Amino acid sequence: MNHGATYKAVLFGPNPIAAGVEVELEYVDGKVQEVIVLESVEDGETTVRTYKRGHHTEEPFPYRFVDEESDSETVGGEVQN
Repeated sequence: MNHGATYKAVLFGPNPIAAGVEVELEYVDGKVQEVIVLESVEDGETTVRTYKRGHHTEEPFPYRFVDEESDSETVGGEVQN
């Protein structure tokens, strides 16, 4: 275990979303975060992705993609059913 204020994690999700991307996260109250929420802004559109920690117990800790929210008007596709 890392004795600093941060630890390493690897994000996994549907390609190309976080296909094994390694990130550094902060401990919360001295513990590894169970759920992380990452927000990114690209071309003026905000995307929020949620990841849940896997069962692996050593660094880098794996996190699996669970949900995505976007303020994009085309997130549902441009063709209507």
